[in-house]
Amino acid sequence: MPSPLLSSVLPIAITFLFTCVPTVRCWVATFPIAKLDPRHLNMMAPQTTSHEMELWLDKRQAAKSVAGDCVSIIAPSRLDFVDAVIVDEGDDQNPTWAKKLYSVKNDRNDGNRPSKLFRRGDNQPVGAIVDVSTPSGQDTALGLVGSVEWIVVTCEEDRDEGWIMIPAENLISSCHNTGTKIAAFVDRVGDVGGLARALELGIDALCVDAVDANENEDLWNALIDAKEERKANADVNNADDTRGGGTGGGLTDPSGPTVVQGTCQRVASSGGKSTVLADRVCIDLVQSLKPTEGCWIGSSAKIMALVLSEAAQSSFVPSRPFRVNAGPVHSYVVMGDGTSTKYLSELSAGDEVLVLAVGRLKVEIRPCVQVGLFVPQSSLGREENASYGQVFLQQAETVRLGQTLGSESFLRITDLEYQENVQASDVLLRVTGLGTHVGKSYSGKVSER
Repeated sequence: MPSPLLSSVLPIAITFLFTCVPTVRCWVATFPIAKLDPRHLNMMAPQTTSHEMELWLDKRQAAKSVAGDCVSIIAPSRLDFVDAVIVDEGDDQNPTWAKKLYSVKNDRNDGNRPSKLFRRGDNQPVGAIVDVSTPSGQDTALGLVGSVEWIVVTCEEDRDEGWIMIPAENLISSCHNTGTKIAAFVDRVGDVGGLARALELGIDALCVDAVDANENEDLWNALIDAKEERKANADVNNADDTRGGGTGGGLTDPSGPTVVQGTCQRVASSGGKSTVLADRVCIDLVQSLKPTEGCWIGSSAKIMALVLSEAAQSSFVPSRPFRVNAGPVHSYVVMGDGTSTKYLSELSAGDEVLVLAVGRLKVEIRPCVQVGLFVPQSSLGREENASYGQVFLQQAETVRLGQTLGSESFLRITDLEYQENVQASDVLLRVTGLGTHVGKSYSGKVSER
C-alpha cells in the first residue's frame, strides 16, 4: 500500500505534468501501452481550406501621392480590390479608401534584418517583412511563426537565384494552427498562381508594388483572377461544410492524431516478392525503453504502427532496450512534439522522437517485409470506407508491434505469414487525416500509397 504522503503528492505531480509540461504530457499520455487512451492523442484540430485571399498594395515606392487620399498612379476602379495598403513610417498621408493600413519601420533592404510592420492608427506591431530568398532568411521567417499576426515574405535576390515558392510552402505548413498568416510580394505573373494555390491552401495575401500594379496590366489581372478564384472556392467549400461534405474525405476531419485498434497482414509487392532488401534504420535512444514502449513508424504519416523497442528478453541475442528497429530509410517517425514527422533518413543524433532523444542511428542492409495496416470503418467515426496504410520492417524476431489497447501484448513480424485467406492480426495504429509537408501537418489533400 502506498504511504499517505505519496497518495497526497502523486495527484499533484500528475496534474503538473499534464498542465505545465507539454512535451512530458505527450510522453506520459502515450506510453506505456497498458495506460494508453486514444483520447490522449487528440492534440490538433484541422485547419480549414475555406479562406479567401487578400490583395495588398505597397505604396512606398510610388512616385507620388495626391490630396493625401489616393495613390495617383493607381486607377480608382482598381482600388476596390485592395484590402490593405503598406506605407512608410514617415508617410503622413492616410488613404481614406484603404480598408487596412500598415506602416513599415526599417527599410526592407536594410541588411538581413526584417522590417517591422505596424498597424497605422494605434501603432501596434502586427508582423514583419522578411527576405526569404536565402536559407537564413527562411530561418528568420520560421522563427517568427506563432509570435506575429503577419509574416510578409519577399525575394530580394535575383529571381534566377533566389527562392520564394518553396519557402512560402514551408511557411504555410509551419503556420498551421499558430495564428500567423503569410503574405508575399509578387512582381511576376508566373508566380501568382503558384503562391495563391500553394499546398492547396495558398498564402493569405498577395502584395504588389503600386508602380507594378499600374504598369503591368497582366500582373494586375492575374492578381484579381487569383483573388476571385479563392473567393469562389471558399464559397463552395463553406457550402460543402454546411452540408457536412467537407473537402477531404477519408480521415481528413478528425480532431487530431488518434490511436485505434486496427489489423495488419503481410503483403507482397506487385512483383510477387514478399521480402525486399532495404537500408534499415535502427534508432538508438539515449535512455532505455520498456518492452511496451517504442516509436510510431509508417510509410504514410496518416497511418502508423507502434514499433516496440528491443527490450524483450531472448536466449539468442542480448536485449537492446534503447533500440527501436524502425525499418527502411523512407519511413516516417513521429517527433517529440507529437505531431510533426521526419523521414528516418533525416534523423540525426540529438533529435527528439516522441519517446526520447536520439543518440545514434545505425543503418544496415537487411531483408524487410511489407506489412499492410488496416483501419476499420468503425474507428473512423462516420460513414466511410476502411483506410489502408503500410510499413516495411526487418524480418527478425526482435521486431515487434504493439497489438492491443490496455494490454502488453505484441506481435512479432516473423509471425506474419504471406498467404492468401490468412486472418489479419490485431495491431495498434495511430491515424490522422492530415498529411505533411516537410514534416509539418497541414490540411491539404495528401495521398500516400
